[in-house]
Amino acid sequence: MKICLIEPPKFISTTNFVSTVCMPPIGLAYIAAVLKNFGHQISVIDGFGSALKNYFPYNKIYVRGLSNDDIIKQIPSETEVIGLGCMFSSNWIYVRELIKVIRREFPSAYIIVGGEHVTGFPEFSLKQAPFDVVVLGEGEETVVELIHFFEHGKSLEDVKGIAFRDPSGQIHINDRRPRIRDIDSIPWPYWDLFEIESYIQHNQPHGSSQGRFIPMLATRGCPFKCTFCTNPNMWTTRWIPRNYRKIVDEMQLYQKKYDITDFQFEDLTALVRSDWIIDFCNEIISRNMKITFQMPAGTRSECINYQVAKKLNAAGCHELAFAPESGDPRVLKAIKKKINLTRMYKSGKETLQAGINVGCFFIIGFPEDNYMSVLKTYTAIIKCALIGFTNVNLNAYSPQPNTESFRNLQKQGVITELSDEYLISLFTFQDFGARKTSFNPRFNDYELSILVIIGTGLFYFFYFLRKPQRIFFLTRDLFSETAENKNSKILKSALKDCKNLFRLKLRKIF
Repeated sequence: MKICLIEPPKFISTTNFVSTVCMPPIGLAYIAAVLKNFGHQISVIDGFGSALKNYFPYNKIYVRGLSNDDIIKQIPSETEVIGLGCMFSSNWIYVRELIKVIRREFPSAYIIVGGEHVTGFPEFSLKQAPFDVVVLGEGEETVVELIHFFEHGKSLEDVKGIAFRDPSGQIHINDRRPRIRDIDSIPWPYWDLFEIESYIQHNQPHGSSQGRFIPMLATRGCPFKCTFCTNPNMWTTRWIPRNYRKIVDEMQLYQKKYDITDFQFEDLTALVRSDWIIDFCNEIISRNMKITFQMPAGTRSECINYQVAKKLNAAGCHELAFAPESGDPRVLKAIKKKINLTRMYKSGKETLQAGINVGCFFIIGFPEDNYMSVLKTYTAIIKCALIGFTNVNLNAYSPQPNTESFRNLQKQGVITELSDEYLISLFTFQDFGARKTSFNPRFNDYELSILVIIGTGLFYFFYFLRKPQRIFFLTRDLFSETAENKNSKILKSALKDCKNLFRLKLRKIF
């Protein structure tokens, strides 16, 4: 069949550092690869990567990427199936409008949507936008079977891992499909149709900027059950590592094909088994690869000691992050975050001694939080700064789609509807310049916003107090092509986007 895959534009705020990240869409590239392998005719519209300097206002937020009209113009007229991804629920507000425009222009095409948002809210999403099928969770096997059913006019009731609207308008949610066990059988992402060079030249990766970059996945899933995380619903709690030799084969292909020097591993939890880490690093070292790689999405600390960290550094690991989330053992137990803070501090110290930058992720405003737990989290943040952790990602709590924590808030009557206000709160919780939405009865929105600012300020006060020369290194990085760590990259990205937005406003005035 003739299939068009679309990466939608995204919301952006210069004070929301996650929204300034510009990474090629690895999930959509995997789907493109598997469909191509089954002989389908694939086209891709990278509505984000092909217009990284284009911004336009929507619903009091700026959107980065192609306009809806530009996207429609690029969809081949003979397209039979149109597929989109929606990872972040906040972006659904814009994606649903794009779907409406696509449906109007392509009334007979099948429209499929996958990603974390629609997996969390399948019925809600199908009611809000005129598309046909939600792909639930891991999509490679599901989308191939789904296209086969489209081709042969079969009933979708027999396709596992989807939710769909039947001809009468009734919504069905089918049983979930088991996770793919042999993930090495999945073809590598088909990047040829994506704007790889545009992303590289724009130079706003997830981690620090170390050169020509590309996203990678070494594993799938996470074995833990944190109440606030979408993983149990999206991926289940099965962690599956790839064959380390095949990962390195893929890395070498990108070195040759795209001149890649920096690999950004976007795994949910890349590091679980130390034996697998050692084998992976030894494979890179044995091939004498001159690269860097990073794990900016966060990983576990339990399997990393000084010896493992030295091996990671020898293989080229530049930066990684740990995610303790809270400094209060009571809260950690309540959110099912299985982490030993003392062990995490030790692991962080040894990783830093091995020459790897280490970031830390914390959250304030869990429903279980109180002022005492916030003070304990502040203490943990300060300790990380004094140990030498190189950056902090401190967010307000946000109830992500269909997580255990979200469902508890529904039962308690805290969340009563999936309004646009709720969806937007899933964007502003990471926005340093916006008012947070509190789902904690002890803190109002204003108080939560202040608590996050204080925690971030505490980290960087002690971070720079410990080594004042870091101010010089940060300033130096602002005028270089690379960034020593995530701090420098975040600041450079914000300044770049501020400049682009300022130019846009000037053009409108004159």
